Amino acid sequence: MNMKPFPFQKQVVRQAETFHGRALISADMGLGKTAMSLWYAARNDATPAVIVCPASLKWQWQTEAMKVLGWRVSVCEGMKPHARKLDDRITIINYDILNAWLPLLKAMRPVLVVLDECQYLAHPQTIRTKAVRQLCKGVPHVLALSGTPLVNRPIELFPVLNILRPGTFSSRFSFGLEYCGGRRGRWGWEFKGATKTGELHELLTSKVMIRRRKQDVLKELPNKIRQVVPVDIKKPSEYRKAQDDFIGWLQTQDPAAAVRAKRAQAVTRAGYLLRLAARLKCKAVVDWVNEWLNDTDEKLVLFAVHTKMIEALHRRIEAKSVVVDGSHSGKDRKHAVEQFQRDSRTRLLIGNIQAAGVGLNLTQASTVAFAELPWQPGAVTQAEDRCHRIGQDQPVWIHYLVAHGTVEEGRCRIIQAKQNVLSSVLDGGRVEGDLDVFEEFIQQLEVKR
Repeated sequence: MNMKPFPFQKQVVRQAETFHGRALISADMGLGKTAMSLWYAARNDATPAVIVCPASLKWQWQTEAMKVLGWRVSVCEGMKPHARKLDDRITIINYDILNAWLPLLKAMRPVLVVLDECQYLAHPQTIRTKAVRQLCKGVPHVLALSGTPLVNRPIELFPVLNILRPGTFSSRFSFGLEYCGGRRGRWGWEFKGATKTGELHELLTSKVMIRRRKQDVLKELPNKIRQVVPVDIKKPSEYRKAQDDFIGWLQTQDPAAAVRAKRAQAVTRAGYLLRLAARLKCKAVVDWVNEWLNDTDEKLVLFAVHTKMIEALHRRIEAKSVVVDGSHSGKDRKHAVEQFQRDSRTRLLIGNIQAAGVGLNLTQASTVAFAELPWQPGAVTQAEDRCHRIGQDQPVWIHYLVAHGTVEEGRCRIIQAKQNVLSSVLDGGRVEGDLDVFEEFIQQLEVKR
């Protein structure tokens, strides 16, 4: 294994084993449900494994499998199944296409199925829930993951509980009568309530559910937890054309720029590819932020570089938010920060890294996300420390939302390496190297051409 688990993560894996590999792991966001599932698979030789998750999380699972275990994985894409894709120990697929791939996945005879964000299975009659039930039939190990498995009513838990423990949770009607305030309504039986909640909690924790909250494990966590989150881009063919035939693509977009680009192609190419990747991943970033805010009641600080990205994020993200960028005066910035810190309904601050990345105290949030990264590794660390500072009593989670399959991935790796060099200089250590991100990035691009 390439990563060492925290003690509480080891405990969760062992408890899942005492549940004979059929467990609902309900841990707060950021506590490593993905890694715990992968460690479970490795410890119990539970492969081949199938990971079912929302489309936005597929590449994150791929990255984590490589980082945690060093395993290669297959990622299913599209509605036309290909058997050649399913040749690794782990296969990742999203809920939306699962039904189309079901025959091939069943033919693999999976030993483990992991159902990430299992609240997607709240309704028993949906195509996705029926497909998951079919996939899990006869599979010895099934792990369901969610920080918030219960979104509205206890009855929504039943499909997952039935998949995990069909012997204990065999009848939706009986479950609804006992724990969901079952009563006859105008159109038949309704299960809209919650009854005997203490008894239900005891049943869940004794039979199937493993619960971990941040406050339970704070002492075991480091001060900062950084995570790269690969996100999809729209129109990948457009990005590929720009990457493979940059001048030809640019000629159709901006002829004057194409002429200039011939004189400084490498620099121009780098800038355009980064901006194009940012534009094409914008929807995925919005989806990630909306899902994160829906999964927790915490606040989030979201950083970007370009004005257009900040405007698009502010316009599209559902939550009440404030913006801090170069167009705001010092007084306006102060008002925005105070609103974010004091108003419980304002859960998102969107900041330009240059304007909001220094001098602000944002300790009401313990999670930072980057929709875009600057060139300076020190500027990234400074922005992270708006939340990681005196007054912060929780570990700070940091997510880099990186466009999968683009030059953003390489630049992010370079910036993280340079951050390690900076930390070594400032705090002591043996990591050495120069700090010129741009030159290394340009060289990386030239090698890949």
